[in-house]
Amino acid sequence: MKRERKGFTLIEVALFLAITGVLFVGIVIGTGNSLYQQRFTDAVQSYTEFLRGIYSEVSNPQSVGEGRSERAIYGKLISLGQKYDLNGEENNEYTQKIFVYDVVGNVKTDSPSGKVVEMLEDLEANVVVEVKRADGTTELVEPAGIVETYVPRWDATIETTALNYIPFTGSILVVRHPRSGTINTLVYQGDDGIIQVNEVIRNANISYKTGGGYDVSGLLLDKIKVQNGFKVADVDFCVDMEGIERAGIETAVQRERRDIRLVANARNASGIELIDLNDYDESDDGIRNKCMPEAK
Repeated sequence: MKRERKGFTLIEVALFLAITGVLFVGIVIGTGNSLYQQRFTDAVQSYTEFLRGIYSEVSNPQSVGEGRSERAIYGKLISLGQKYDLNGEENNEYTQKIFVYDVVGNVKTDSPSGKVVEMLEDLEANVVVEVKRADGTTELVEPAGIVETYVPRWDATIETTALNYIPFTGSILVVRHPRSGTINTLVYQGDDGIIQVNEVIRNANISYKTGGGYDVSGLLLDKIKVQNGFKVADVDFCVDMEGIERAGIETAVQRERRDIRLVANARNASGIELIDLNDYDESDDGIRNKCMPEAK
């Protein structure tokens, strides 16, 4: 008479647990990788659309103030790496934000021609303006128009192409020519790499005018006219997802950085290019991803 087998042996139980554990780890890692890739893509797309939105706004002329105004918005100054808040106080949190300032110039019937730098100078363009208090007694200095701020999604960071993950710091000028309507893109390449607009506003009382108000005429124009001021050049932004790893999402994939390129003197939103992660071959199309180690 055969004896019926009841239960499982220790070996079978151990084998079942081992297989289950392997499957569980695979599912967890797969889910983590999927979540990482989804958020990485989301952060890249969000920043790309933010940049493209700047060109959309610049291409649509706007006036400043109510009713008929003698000033108009001719462009935007994109500032990455501001150290100071809108009150001029140093704030480490602001280094994670991207500020967008309106570039305001005087409206002229005979719009200037020539290079964009000459045009801005002729229009006395600036990113800060003098304003009056509600009672009209005292003049102040503040950013021109509405100051926008953008924070990268999912703790992503915007970095340079350096492989030691240096945060991107710089100022980019996107302006529309009043006569031709052509949009020009210039990159500030001064020694400091950025125009600290909020710091200038904080120190504006140093240039207080005898007749009242503040002398802010030189802020943007001086930066444009200096030898190492605004130039036409490509800009490569590296979107890094280290923030997700710090948040505790473990991944089994290589740390990736996506290259978003703002081509030299971009005329519209098509000048913002998403470079393929695996584009390392310079002999192919010359584009290449500068944000990954293989690109070096």
